[in-house]
Amino acid sequence: MNEFDFNLVVKENKLLVLKTVGETLIDRFEDSIEDVVQEVFFRVYKALQKNQFDGRSKISTWIYTIAKNEANRLNQKRLREEEKAKRYLESSLFQSEVPDITLESEKSEWIQSILKKVPDKYKYPLALYLKGHSMEEIANELEMKEGTVKSKLFRAKEWIKKNIGGDRHEFQES
Repeated sequence: MNEFDFNLVVKENKLLVLKTVGETLIDRFEDSIEDVVQEVFFRVYKALQKNQFDGRSKISTWIYTIAKNEANRLNQKRLREEEKAKRYLESSLFQSEVPDITLESEKSEWIQSILKKVPDKYKYPLALYLKGHSMEEIANELEMKEGTVKSKLFRAKEWIKKNIGGDRHEFQES
């Protein structure tokens, strides 16, 4: 890297890399632009240190190619992740973990059936939470601290996981 001042390389090619990455990334992945740009310059730095730039093209052309490849690599990675998530959501494993609730009335009935089973000390905070009340509103309604509300909701969720989710161990408050 003796012949190249890395700071100058970054300064002269920053806009090229940003434009290339921005145009290459799939729109829904634009939250990753900064990460890709950083990775591009990291790869450029490492390659320059190892004298991997042979000078057959302009350095900007070489960096453009790295930026294009890195953006395409991220596109492929994120598409694979989306596909994996989609397969998981469609799998029978996920379907067995989450009740199949399609109609609003069925959802309401399912929630009511769970609320009937939840211990009384957690029932009212949980019901308010499920109706969309904020932690502050629930705390004011029940005249308790927000931390206590959060604790009761956490314990209610844990109770539901243990008792409704198939594990029949009694919930013990600690």
